[in-house]
Amino acid sequence: MKRFLSWIRRRSEHEPVQDDVLSTGALDPLRSSKVAEEIQKNEDLFSLPIPGAFPPSPSVSPRLAPRDEQLQEEFVPVDTAQEIEVDVSTAPQLHTDLGSYLHPRRPKYTPSPQRFRPPETATSKPIRRPRFQDDLAIDDPYSQQYRAFEKLPFGRPVSAVSLFYPKQKPLPDNRVASILAPEWERREKERRALEGLAGRPARVIPRGPAVRPLSRDWMMKVSEAMRTLQGYAVARSPSGDDLYQRDIATCIKPLAWLNDEIINAYLTVLVQYLRQSTGNTAPNERPKFHAFNTFFYSTLRDKGYQGVRRWANRAKIGGEALLDVDTVFIPVHQASHWTLMVVRPMDRTIEYFDSLGARGAREVEVMKKWLRGELGDKFDEEEWTFLPSVSSQQDNMSDCGVFLLINAKAIALGIEPTAFGARDTVDLRMKIVAELMNGGLHGHFCPVDKMGQTLL
Repeated sequence: MKRFLSWIRRRSEHEPVQDDVLSTGALDPLRSSKVAEEIQKNEDLFSLPIPGAFPPSPSVSPRLAPRDEQLQEEFVPVDTAQEIEVDVSTAPQLHTDLGSYLHPRRPKYTPSPQRFRPPETATSKPIRRPRFQDDLAIDDPYSQQYRAFEKLPFGRPVSAVSLFYPKQKPLPDNRVASILAPEWERREKERRALEGLAGRPARVIPRGPAVRPLSRDWMMKVSEAMRTLQGYAVARSPSGDDLYQRDIATCIKPLAWLNDEIINAYLTVLVQYLRQSTGNTAPNERPKFHAFNTFFYSTLRDKGYQGVRRWANRAKIGGEALLDVDTVFIPVHQASHWTLMVVRPMDRTIEYFDSLGARGAREVEVMKKWLRGELGDKFDEEEWTFLPSVSSQQDNMSDCGVFLLINAKAIALGIEPTAFGARDTVDLRMKIVAELMNGGLHGHFCPVDKMGQTLL
């Protein structure tokens, strides 16, 4: 059917209708009758009611339609049409009435029954609104925490408006004692320690260079000592130990590590100077100053107090006599690094000097073990204070032994250890050997000059 209609349209386009026929309406009776018969046959063939089919299109354009009522159609051969068989019984019914769907009717309105409202009387109760107390009565974790916080003994709450008061009101002790009590106790101990040191001369920083230069004569003597043959002693410590060229070479050569003999001998020189300057030189008198050798700390650290239990007794400072000692120098060697520990039993203080800036918390704990074992029941840890001390810093990894000895010398002379620096290490190495060769800090190496100024 579709093919047939399209064929008719194409043919009508190629063969336009004659104007004279369309205008006058005069038709050939013979030709018109034949055409009418053919059209009737075609209409009979394709006039079956096809559900959903559109009406056939006109053969000609509406603008060119004839004026007469009789419609002129062109002849269409019958053999070109294709017959289509359609089973009308099985085809669904086509709904042509769309008015109900395009304009749906409103549903029937059914009013709802009216609610019965009882009349209000004077005896009816008013509506109860929630109160603030009702919210607090709820048993939830937040309210429990709030009630528990109210019971804490914090006293009267402090408002931020108190910052604008001209004078700050004193706070009750029960508010801050439990929080800041340890900090207050620590500061009180430091204050008492500083008050106990009030009678001691304060460490000073000299005006100008803190290191006195070595004379030319002594520089020549040190150079000659370096040329001494092996096996000949070039110096002797106050304790009677000989020092050889190989020993002083570790101190004179730049960037050389000081050996144990140089460190032990120089600490003995410092203790001798302190005892002589304070009159503590009698043979049977208990020493007020002492310096342990370089093996004391390592033995104490590795073996505990039992490894050094007799060391203090041999120095006549064991037991309760340790509390009468003024200063104890302890060289600390750990991980190829030399540091200095200074214990003042009379003042109950401990100081730690490290040229690399460490605080020495572990080293201090090791020393407390020795004090606890030496003093026994007389040791009260709360009486002892670890004072924060500052040392000059080295600029390489070889001068730690030099800083150990010069820090000890500065403390013995009452000079601040920060008075010298890394720039003085070359001169200080020469002075250490010269003072050992001199046998002590006397004569040309007296720390106090004619002007009364104390220098390293």
